[in-house]
Amino acid sequence: MTLRPFLAAVALGAISGPLLADAPPPEVAGPPPKASDKPRPDPHAEDLSRDAEVGKRYAAEVEKQFKVSKNAEYQERVQRIGRELAEIANSIQPRVRWGDPRKNTFEYTFKVLEGKDVNAFSLPGGFIYVYEGLIEYAESDDELAGVLAHEIAHAAFRHLATLQREQSKLQAITLPVILVAIFSGGQASGDVLMLGQLVGLAAGSGWSQQAEEAADDGGLQYMLRSRYNPVGMLTFMERLAVDERNRPKIDWGIYRTHPPSRDRAIELANQIRAAGIPIERSKVTTTFRAVAQPSAKAQDVIEVRFNGSRLASFAGPDAADRAARACERLNVFFDKVPELFQVSAREDGRVVGLGKELFRITAEDAGATGQTVPEAALSSAQAIKRSLYFLSYRIWDMR
Repeated sequence: MTLRPFLAAVALGAISGPLLADAPPPEVAGPPPKASDKPRPDPHAEDLSRDAEVGKRYAAEVEKQFKVSKNAEYQERVQRIGRELAEIANSIQPRVRWGDPRKNTFEYTFKVLEGKDVNAFSLPGGFIYVYEGLIEYAESDDELAGVLAHEIAHAAFRHLATLQREQSKLQAITLPVILVAIFSGGQASGDVLMLGQLVGLAAGSGWSQQAEEAADDGGLQYMLRSRYNPVGMLTFMERLAVDERNRPKIDWGIYRTHPPSRDRAIELANQIRAAGIPIERSKVTTTFRAVAQPSAKAQDVIEVRFNGSRLASFAGPDAADRAARACERLNVFFDKVPELFQVSAREDGRVVGLGKELFRITAEDAGATGQTVPEAALSSAQAIKRSLYFLSYRIWDMR
């Protein structure tokens, strides 16, 4: 997402008039105030109060037009993860690449909406919404946390107010019209035209890229201070981008107009490494993880699979233990994303990757598949190579 493309932030931040614009400092006129005079208002506090007021008003409009999910498990999961990250966001002063650099604290709320869109968005003041489709698409709490951290950063950095302050062109566009254009899926031609003009303004000026990079950076700072693995931010972005290109019939919501970029993914990967965290995709996804499961074709046989493809079959009394050890070694191997030529099979049944034994095929294993030991080992090596090719295709930064 992006973790969530900035079109959502642009659209939701395009409020006409002074609703979100930062309050100017009060003018001083006449003699200095007396000690008995009321204290002058705090402009920063007024800005945050205005964000919360506007967000609350439009959150009510969102919930009139769209159904809040009745899935209690989804709601609990999003609120639990969101509250943890919101507490971190309110307790630290992060680096702000673009937006309001002050420490902006809000009382965040998190809700799930019905719908299959792989989408999430935030309103001013920390009102954050996630669609059921995104929760189902995320393969771990780490990936979902990455999305929520990204959304929190948009709110905490006050990107919507920053947009309005810097670009007066948007003052003629009202939030209700944009909300209708976004959430109706572009059913009304006038709204589609309005939204298209807005997208053009955002893309042409670079606001989207600036805000998305800033939210990526801010979200990563929150994740690094949490119990969630920040690699989840990267894997969600990688998988989303590939699936959006390969499965155009799926409604990806706002993501289809502003997909993740290679540069952002590489930057995110570099920052994760700089923080001393290895890129181990197997720990935060199911797509990029080797798993052991009983064979559906043969009794007492355990298969090791990667993204649904069988890599090896293990038979005998110790099959489960050998399959579990093979998964551990394979996941370390796949996480390094080696070259295809770095996998090979030996006549004695060993399957080797990066110069180390991944597992060994026994006569009992080979017999379960109707092959000889060398044939079964070679078949496994070839299956691993196909999985490596799949993995390389699915990710951007392969080292």
